[in-house]
Parts: sequence; structure tokens; C-alpha cells
Amino acid sequence: MDGTFSTCPNMFDQVYTIHAIKYDQSFPCVFDLLPNRQKNTYHFMFNELKLIAAQMQLNITPKVIMSDFEQGLLAVVKVELVTATHSSCYFHFSQAIYRAIQRVGLSTTYNDDDDIKQCYRKLMALPLLPEAIIEDTYDELLAVMSTQLKDTLHNLLEYFQEQWFVKVPISQWCIHGLSMKTNNNAEGKIFILFELKFHFLFFCAAFHSRFNRRVQVNHPNIWSFIKFLQGEENRFHHIYIQFTAGLGARPKQAKTIAIQRRIDTLDKRYYDGAMNAMEYLDGLSFTVAKRKK
Repeated sequence: MDGTFSTCPNMFDQVYTIHAIKYDQSFPCVFDLLPNRQKNTYHFMFNELKLIAAQMQLNITPKVIMSDFEQGLLAVVKVELVTATHSSCYFHFSQAIYRAIQRVGLSTTYNDDDDIKQCYRKLMALPLLPEAIIEDTYDELLAVMSTQLKDTLHNLLEYFQEQWFVKVPISQWCIHGLSMKTNNNAEGKIFILFELKFHFLFFCAAFHSRFNRRVQVNHPNIWSFIKFLQGEENRFHHIYIQFTAGLGARPKQAKTIAIQRRIDTLDKRYYDGAMNAMEYLDGLSFTVAKRKK
């Protein structure tokens, strides 16, 4: 589940899409035009979906949901979709950390200072650790930092602690045990994205990027927007027919498979007692936040 804003008609705040996985392929199932991002609006959206599903003799009981970290949405999902495990997308976690680096004025320093770059990568790798050891490993990371580095990163670390240990529970952003699906480009960096080994809901960010390009204009009028949605429905209906007829999902890239193997190897070494938590984090840090070559 995810929202996009620039292609939303002027009288609305966002286009919110809900995707589902079938044949290892993502299909957009719901397009919502929402007036705001308030809790009562999300409650209304889910209640309307439940009514429509009932009319179609369907039950909305997803096993897994993946979304961004919007606080209003997180609270509503807990109430409206109680049977689902709700995980947040690593892509959005990555974006949030990189935006924080820009906001506190560390973009240039990050490119020039290896110590800052290494710390940043370790922050990015924390979600790959088992949930039970994330907070202690973060504390240990702070303990081994030099005073000078702590001072330089003060605003970033303050943000990280407030956002990812207070506002958003660790369980929401820990992705340990998930397997890598693909790569995506965000803010000029390549970030690793993940899928659940069973059903998962991601793909929205990539879909919205293509969606925005195809709409071509910001804030189209409502009639143009509806016509475009009709075209999208027709396109994905044909894709669904192709998969029903036996078309397979695209194979993973060799680089994707290689990085997943590295993560699996590090997991095994940690659980076998061959490395401690800090060594584990250090190894994982080399699998994230790679520059695009």
C-alpha cells in the first residue's frame, strides 16, 4: 500500500493504491482518491473496501501488509486489518534516513568521510538484524564511536533514536528473515529492497514511478485521470491473463542472488556463534546503500 501525490487531481490530496500478489507478480487492485491523510479518512477507506468486498462475496483478510511509515495509517491498519502482519517497506526506511542526512547537512560530508559513510551504512543495516538484538547493537555502535564522530552525527543520531526507537516500533521496521527481491533507485543511491518468503506487498514505489511518468502531467483533471485509470485496468487485466496462461515472473538478477547469499551466510555465521552482533552488523553494512555505478 502506498500513496502518490503529483498525479492526483487537484480536488484530492493523494492517489492511494493497494496491490496484491498473484503468481509472484504485483497487481494494483484498488485506486483511492483521498482528500487528506487523517486517520478518519483511512478508516473510511477500509470500511468502504469491506462493504464492496462483501457485495462481491469476498473477505478482506490479508496475511501480510507492507506500507510506508505514516503514523495515521499504521494506527488504522492495527484496527481495521487485525489478522494481518504489518511490516513497513525497507525502501521507505532507506528514503527516510537519506532525507535526514540531507536535512542535517551531512550530504557532502558523507561523500568525503569514510567514518560517516560507515556509520550511515550500519544504521541502514540495523533492520537486517534479528529484532531482539537491534537496540542493544545500536547502543554498542554508539559506545564504540569516537567523541568527534558522535558530535558530527549528533543531529542524525538524535533523529534516528526519536523516529525509529520512539515513534516507530522496532517490530515495524525490522526485516530480518526476509529475502531480497530487487533493487530500486532513490535519491541517487541504490537501495536493497526485500520480499517476504511467502506473500508480501511491496512494488508500490516502482509502480508509482511508472504511473507518474505515464500520466505525464501534474494534477490532471478528473476526467483525464479516470480515463488513464481505465487504461491501467485494461493493461493489468491483459498481464493477468498472460500469467494465468503460464507466463512466469522475470528471474532474479545474478547480483540480487549474490547479495542475498551474502546475507544468508552472515545470518548463519551469527547463529552458529562464529561472529558477535557488531561483526554481524559490520558485515551486513556492506550489502546496503551501494552507489549506482
